[in-house]
Amino acid sequence: MLLCVVVAVNLADRQLITILIGPIKHEFHASDTLMGLLTGMAFAAIYITAALPMAYLSDKGTRRSVIAASVGVWSLMTMLCGVTQSFAQLAMARMGVAFGEAGCNPGSHSIIADLYSRHNRGKAIGLYNASASIGIGLGLFAGGLLMTHFAWRTVFLIIGAPGLLLAIFIRFVVSEPPRGMSDPDLTVESRPPFRETLKWLGRLRAFRFLALSSMTCGIVNYGMQSWAATFFMRVHGVAAQELGTKLGSASAIGLLAGTIGAGVIADHLSRRDLRWYMRIAASGMLLAVPFGAAFLLTPNRNLAFAMYGCAIGFLSVWATPIHALTQTVAKPRMRGLAAAIVAFFLNVLGYGLGPLLVGALNDHLQPEFGDSSIRYSLLILLAGAIGAAVVCFSTNRTLLSDYERTQAPFPPLAPPNSAVISIKQIIK
Repeated sequence: MLLCVVVAVNLADRQLITILIGPIKHEFHASDTLMGLLTGMAFAAIYITAALPMAYLSDKGTRRSVIAASVGVWSLMTMLCGVTQSFAQLAMARMGVAFGEAGCNPGSHSIIADLYSRHNRGKAIGLYNASASIGIGLGLFAGGLLMTHFAWRTVFLIIGAPGLLLAIFIRFVVSEPPRGMSDPDLTVESRPPFRETLKWLGRLRAFRFLALSSMTCGIVNYGMQSWAATFFMRVHGVAAQELGTKLGSASAIGLLAGTIGAGVIADHLSRRDLRWYMRIAASGMLLAVPFGAAFLLTPNRNLAFAMYGCAIGFLSVWATPIHALTQTVAKPRMRGLAAAIVAFFLNVLGYGLGPLLVGALNDHLQPEFGDSSIRYSLLILLAGAIGAAVVCFSTNRTLLSDYERTQAPFPPLAPPNSAVISIKQIIK
């Protein structure tokens, strides 16, 4: 439960800036391009750069201490955003937030894997993912409420302060669970060298396809979420107040149902066959297609909101099975790094390409379809869900044999001179 609080605070601090863009832009006379870099690329670049070494520290040392330090860093940097006097200083503080947050998920996923057996791991990670959705809403709600009473700098200070207390509590009160506690039959070895860990994970075909699955599913998921508000404004003429209430409700209900429901169902079915995790992930992507098409094509705006909630729920189903299975196929001392590698593919390629693809399609189709171009762009994106489902299903080809390798002692899976993670390995 404490990890759920941590990830909720994580996403609340991350999303806070999106509600404060207006006053920040006005004070620093920044362009939309600069604000886009501040909220997106500047954050993502530091996040993905720091994720691998932070994950390695989680596998090497005490995960509780890494998480506590991460919470303390991002909370302090959130507060520093409130005392900056220039756009450059704010950008540096924002990068500090990203650096701190990079240490949250790898250690948290690894701890969850130790606390819950593989038969219950999906439910636990589903609840963790659902808490992240709550954190997004909390950051937007709290930021909007505080903006009516305080200046934007004060809002950063108020939201960031509780995280410092949380960091102290985690460091000095929370105990570190033993490695491999939920897998009594699994040998917990000493930490392998960083390069050998990358080689071992890269030679597991199932792990490579888990990373590819997160990327392909993420492209469709994030592309749809990023442009949904613009779709409703351009196609249905929805005003901002109505949009916030209805789209926020549809998103929250869909995301919560998708992430938690997927974990419960996948855990139950995987007791008979581990491959059900990826079958559930693939099925979610396929079921999203008819609901997504209804969302994009119906002329009724209320029905469109309802269909969007269903579509985004199914489009979020993949996350819990993939993250849970990543922890299952990785050895205990590799779980943090495994989570960071999957997150790298998800954030750099999934989160980066999805919104960009829709934007490029909008510009290409604009001369012919006008404001309705976004409808056809999202339909093209939605078709990609079928390809993502195929990749998810393909993970199962060697999943069982790769899982058996995870149970064995740590020998190289291939000759030492093999490439770490080559393009040939990925498409093999």
